[in-house]
Amino acid sequence: MKKILLIVLACCVSFYVASLILHLISLPDKVEMYISLIFLVLPIVIYFGVINLIIKKQNDNVSKCSEKIQQLTKLNEEYKFKKIKHKMHIIKEREYSRKSLDRVTGSSIVKYHLENDIDFLRTDIENAIYNINLLDDYNNDVNKIINKDSINNTKYSDKKFRKIENRVCNNIIHKKKEFIIKLKLEVYYKSNGGNVFDNRYGSGSFEQLVNCYNEWKKGNRYEETKKQERKIMNDDIRYNVLKRDNYTCQICGATVKDGVKLHVDHIIPVAKGGKTVMSNLQTLCERCNMGKSDKTDDDNDMICPKCGSKLVRRNGKYGSFIGCSGYPRCNYTRK
Repeated sequence: MKKILLIVLACCVSFYVASLILHLISLPDKVEMYISLIFLVLPIVIYFGVINLIIKKQNDNVSKCSEKIQQLTKLNEEYKFKKIKHKMHIIKEREYSRKSLDRVTGSSIVKYHLENDIDFLRTDIENAIYNINLLDDYNNDVNKIINKDSINNTKYSDKKFRKIENRVCNNIIHKKKEFIIKLKLEVYYKSNGGNVFDNRYGSGSFEQLVNCYNEWKKGNRYEETKKQERKIMNDDIRYNVLKRDNYTCQICGATVKDGVKLHVDHIIPVAKGGKTVMSNLQTLCERCNMGKSDKTDDDNDMICPKCGSKLVRRNGKYGSFIGCSGYPRCNYTRK
């Protein structure tokens, strides 16, 4: 309480003295006000800046001498907790009709992101589960170290040494809250003209994410991906694929002049994780498309883990290799 009062007093004095001096100099009112405000907060900035430097120096000095801190640091290296990239995942998903917006569920969207590991959602959940499962054994080993007495070889008193040591230990001991992931979800519908807009918001706790992850693992693979990727296909994408392929079947070479009906086909079927991207789409006539069904060539039954396009065999400086067909937008290669 005394520290707070002293800081407030220092701020008031600094502001008053600065205002008085600036008034004597006869500066414009706005300039005088801004400079006075700077002097008002200056004692706070100086105080906390100095305090942080002192705390850091104390922590470094005690860490060098404390056997307890050194043992905890070594313990953290032994357990090798996995890194969580994002503790808060934000999913923003677009639906292409108002009916679809009303029908879609948050769990189906989350499962789609899990299937494709979008923004490392699946990786983060798996790493969090792995880390939390280690915590019981880790905490047992931590308690064994914490309960030991420390020898004070510093210039600080025993009481201050223990206080600093406990502060450092508390900072480096891993806790469950470090691995808890949360989710924010926004699903929206926007008309092509932009005149109609509607959205839905939701959130998910770590327990809900884990339950959704377990449901996904037990369910059919790529179930949600199939729904989402088929929903993405629209007339604009169809036209661009047909135009790119010169309105010609990529298997038999038939065109509309031959009286065939042309389809846009996923080279790697959505049932096997294929994405609705230009590099994974081709023009087929109705007969070839029906015959192909959801089959793939052995060499092409590969999906880029970065962008979802087809992986193809390519020749490079050091020989042939498997690379993403979306190059140079995606430069993934398989070792």
